[in-house]
Amino acid sequence: MPEERAASAQSGVGPPRPLRRNIGLSVSVHVLVEEETFSPFQFEGECQEISRSGALIAIRDLTKEAYVKMIQHPRYVRAVCQLPETEQPVTLFGKLVGFDFKEEGGSSMCRLAMAFEPMKEEVVRALDRFLVSRQAAGAGG
Repeated sequence: MPEERAASAQSGVGPPRPLRRNIGLSVSVHVLVEEETFSPFQFEGECQEISRSGALIAIRDLTKEAYVKMIQHPRYVRAVCQLPETEQPVTLFGKLVGFDFKEEGGSSMCRLAMAFEPMKEEVVRALDRFLVSRQAAGAGG
């Protein structure tokens, strides 16, 4: 069995990797915090990577208190960004599934890993168009 996996990896045969693109788009992030009477934490950040199943978002100067509050329970998140070639901003819903928080020199940086929930068909189409266009242009990945 390990020999088959090794041969598959060497030959390039196997399931295709999902499209994941490095993008650097501005994003507005709203994290639902139920114990704060459903008042979401709101941040501006940068969507660093995106795929059909999720996104990686960087937030600068996130307070340690907000970070600690977010990691205490599973959190739902809404991210709004303007994909190139779309007329309206795209709203993505999902769950936070990972955090990478770093403090250095009086500032902080937190990368949030977001797994998407099922999306509206028009959002899926817009995201697919974006991913394919970036692949055709040879951008990131």
